[in-house]
Amino acid sequence: MRKNMIAGIIGGAAACGIGAGTYAAFQIFNSFLKRSGDIYKDDQPADERYTGPDLHDMYLEGYYYNKALPKQDVSIEAGDGITLYGSYIPAEGEAVRTVLLAHGYHSSADKDFSGIMQFYHENGCNLLAIEERAHMRSGGTYITMGLRESEDVKRWCDLLNREYGAESMPLYLHGISMGAATVMMTQGEDLPENVAGIIADCGFTSPYDIAVAVMKTKMKGPVRPVVSWVNQISKRVAGIDLKEKSTVTILKKAEIPMLFVHGTLDDFVPVHMTIKSYQACAAPKKIMLVDGATHAMSWLADTERYKEAVCTFFAENDAGI
Repeated sequence: MRKNMIAGIIGGAAACGIGAGTYAAFQIFNSFLKRSGDIYKDDQPADERYTGPDLHDMYLEGYYYNKALPKQDVSIEAGDGITLYGSYIPAEGEAVRTVLLAHGYHSSADKDFSGIMQFYHENGCNLLAIEERAHMRSGGTYITMGLRESEDVKRWCDLLNREYGAESMPLYLHGISMGAATVMMTQGEDLPENVAGIIADCGFTSPYDIAVAVMKTKMKGPVRPVVSWVNQISKRVAGIDLKEKSTVTILKKAEIPMLFVHGTLDDFVPVHMTIKSYQACAAPKKIMLVDGATHAMSWLADTERYKEAVCTFFAENDAGI
């Protein structure tokens, strides 16, 4: 989750601040976008420092429930030829919709959707928990912070319709943190007609914006010149422009209904990013701000209100498919 990104960006930023120049910028780039050396470490449960002591037991209960679910391995080939993996989980009873789950940075669906997967599984939802590029089993050298991941989601949707009969029911996209930025950016893709809605929980507006936001909290002095320097390296080494896509721009042409969620005490992805995305969104939309919730903790912090918001969102949009 967020601590891996913070450690890498800030370590490099500190070096850049003392004049290490291009080397420091390259180190920031590597720490920010390069995959972990241990392909499975992203799937270890978060510790109490991340969830906070009040929510940790709830988080672990949901995490271990998710791990124990019977899952079918699935895979696709991305547009750039890498192989991506995921897990398909049929609904516990009769399925009435399908939900694709997009996790956050250096994380997994089992971690980020603690509690949420159980709710979906027990309430008529087939699930596809994707492993985003450069995470766990999926291929790829670089995490692209939603830029290529949003294109990958379109291919996952096509697989669900082709192989699992999802075209006969509503399909929803639910993302958390980087996964939320990813599913918001899919509004710029040619998604299947049965995509009925998108749920974006604590998503950032662009890779460039989140890099600036994180570094501002830890680094003295001008931040944007450093991030611009990192972006130049990113474009040359990985072919990734951190300014290539912005949810604020993409959502101005959105047509798929959206539910935005964000915790008011998020100290990683600023809540104003979700507010900006919500304000820009041209599609039917709702927003839920969860008082007192930190990053990616809105479900655990106010489970009943989150459930109510999701159920209402489904009720309003299922019939449109």
